[in-house]
Amino acid sequence: MEMSGWVGGFYRVSVIISRLAYMNLLWILFTLVGFGLFGIMPATVALFAVMRKWVIQKEEFPLFSTFWQYYKEEFMKANGFGLFFAFFSLILYINFTLATDQVFWMTMVRYVLLVLTIVFFMTFLLFFPVYVHVKNKGTHYIKTAFLLSLAYPQYMIVMGIAIVAIQYLLMFLPGLIPFFTASLVCYVMTKIASIIFKIVENKQTIQEDVNKEVSNEYA
Repeated sequence: MEMSGWVGGFYRVSVIISRLAYMNLLWILFTLVGFGLFGIMPATVALFAVMRKWVIQKEEFPLFSTFWQYYKEEFMKANGFGLFFAFFSLILYINFTLATDQVFWMTMVRYVLLVLTIVFFMTFLLFFPVYVHVKNKGTHYIKTAFLLSLAYPQYMIVMGIAIVAIQYLLMFLPGLIPFFTASLVCYVMTKIASIIFKIVENKQTIQEDVNKEVSNEYA
């Protein structure tokens, strides 16, 4: 029987907190399983996949076995994308270090690099929700994340502000870091990304309805 009132609200909040803490511990565990460097990307993908099932699909499922399933299935592919993002980050960093002269054209180059860095960061943030939500192949995940981040910059700004706010909260309460560092950020990002996905899906539904009406008129 579902509880109502403040008791029900307290119970739902406690469930959310306990799940976030457990999922963060799983993220740390599986990151260490992959020796950190090779574990962080598949662990993050698994975290977002499990979070999507919980937050968006509202399914009940065993957390540990589901996390492990996504982790091992996406291990190689996730690390491949991790290498791509690491390589691109390195290229941006090298270009920033080279463009240090205080001349006009170097200043313009730095502004261009700054814009590229912001777009890259937005694409990287949205990559994980897109990866576990959209069925695509290869670089289409990155392309989809890139296009959606440019199409809905307001939500990306909100996402960025929320992440910074969470980091500030954890700095003032460092005891929460082992329990909520990744999972709380993932939870907020999944919530915001779900809004973007709903908008896109609604637009697609409207367009399909319009296309059907037009085809019926000319049938």
